[in-house]
Amino acid sequence: EFSRKQVKVEAAPGTRITVYEQMEAEQHFHLHTTLVAHENAVIRLVQLQDTREGSLLYNQIDGHCEENGHIELIQMFVGRGHLYSDSRFTLQGDRSGLEADIGYLGRKDQKLDMNLAVDHFGKHTESEINAAGALMDSAEKIFRGTIDFKNGSSDSVGNEKETVLMLGENVVNKTVPLILCAEENVVGNHGATIGELDDETLFYFESRGIGREAAEDLLALLGVQPGSASVLGLMNDPEHRVQLCFDRPVIESEWFGCHPCRNTSSLRLKTRDVLDVFLKHTGHTATVIDL
Repeated sequence: EFSRKQVKVEAAPGTRITVYEQMEAEQHFHLHTTLVAHENAVIRLVQLQDTREGSLLYNQIDGHCEENGHIELIQMFVGRGHLYSDSRFTLQGDRSGLEADIGYLGRKDQKLDMNLAVDHFGKHTESEINAAGALMDSAEKIFRGTIDFKNGSSDSVGNEKETVLMLGENVVNKTVPLILCAEENVVGNHGATIGELDDETLFYFESRGIGREAAEDLLALLGVQPGSASVLGLMNDPEHRVQLCFDRPVIESEWFGCHPCRNTSSLRLKTRDVLDVFLKHTGHTATVIDL
């Protein structure tokens, strides 16, 4: 039996809205989010999953973009419960677009089932799907990314890419990219990188004094890639193995900038929210240093 919650976000023409959803559940939970970006509007949705072991999260998103409307989706699936995520976006208006950045971490016997589909209807529409994550122990994951160019969507572009780091002998990974086309003069690209800690990445860490075991912890426990270290990665460190340090001028600033554990996007947060809300949630203590 699921507990349920519905959220609808509608951005009026010419406006920009940012929405944060923190998904916590001890049992089974169904979250259904509807996004409507009207003409020249932008919606940024940031989802953080922090569910308990043994729980099941059904995360459902329906998005609709009118002319020149855009949706920016950032998802961090780092909880310990099972996950089923189903997202569908309709680029109805000309020059509308979707940009999706998805990060995940699978541990123990966790099951992650993610589906994201984009329907291109308008002309000159664009979609960009980037997913990256790590699998440990005996975790299982499937990611389906579908870009569908409908009749009438000429001069549109769609790209999707997934990077998977496999850190366990018993992990199961399935990557299913799909591009459908019913229109001429469109461009669709897809790709995937799947493997263990490679020599180039290991050299990157070792040249900075970080050994293989610590490098695997950085990539898996914090859910980040080289060049993408972020305070938000502390969500993946419930045992508090990572020490957080702030330079004093940074902690005294009103605003704080960081990656959502991927360097393809950036977030602008209130510094006090990072210190008083986010760190309170993770249980980490910040050390202030003077350089």
